[in-house]
Amino acid sequence: MNAYRLARCAWWLIYTDLLRELRAQQAWAKSLVFGVVLVFLLSTQIELPTRLQADVIGGLLWLAVFFSGTLVLERSVSSDHERGCSDALLLYPIGAGVLFFSRTFVNFLAVLILEAVLIPLFTALTDVPLLAQPGPMILIAVLSGIGFAAIGTLLGALTAGAPGRGTLLAVLLLPLLTPVLVSAAEATRILLTTDGDPMWWWWVQVLAVFATTFTVVGALAFDFLLEE
Repeated sequence: MNAYRLARCAWWLIYTDLLRELRAQQAWAKSLVFGVVLVFLLSTQIELPTRLQADVIGGLLWLAVFFSGTLVLERSVSSDHERGCSDALLLYPIGAGVLFFSRTFVNFLAVLILEAVLIPLFTALTDVPLLAQPGPMILIAVLSGIGFAAIGTLLGALTAGAPGRGTLLAVLLLPLLTPVLVSAAEATRILLTTDGDPMWWWWVQVLAVFATTFTVVGALAFDFLLEE
C-alpha cells in the first residue's frame, strides 16, 4: 500500500473516531468536567504566596491532566473492543501501525483540548502566570500530550478486554508516565520561576525523547497487543 492510500486510511480512521466521540459525547465530556472540578479543588486548597505557588503549580497541573485524561484513554480502544471493531479492522490491509497512529492522534487531540481548558483555568484560579510565555508553554503541552497519548493508546489496547480496565489502566499508566509528568512539571516550574535557565531546555529535550520513544514502541507493539 502506497503512502497516499495509507494517509487516506489514517484520515478515515481519525474522522470516524472523532465523529463517533462527538455523537456519543461520553469520554471527552466526562474528562473535561472531571478536570475542571479537580483543578478547582486543587486551586482552592493552595494557600501559598504567589511566588511559592509557582513552585508547585506545575506538578498539580500535570497531575490534573493525567487523571482527567485517563478517562479518555480508557475509552480509546475499549469501545472498539466491546463492539468487536478491532477484530474487523485487523482484517483490512492497513497495518496496526496506521491504526495506532490514528488512535494516538485522536487521543492527543483530546489531551490537547484538556490542556487548553485546564491551563487557563489554573491561571485564573491561582494567579500564577502560566501563559506569560505562551510559546514555551505550548511546546511543553504538545510534547507531554504526545507522550501521554502514545503510551495511553498502547496500554488502552493492553487492558481493553480486562475486567476493571479503568483502574488497571491508571495503575499501569502512572509509573510509565512518571518521567513525562516529572519533566513537564519541572519545565513548567523553571519557566515560571526563572528567566532563561538552560535547564528548561534540558527538560524539554527529555520530554521530546520520551514522546518519541513511546510513539515508536507503541507503533511496534500495537499489532501484538491487538492480536492478544
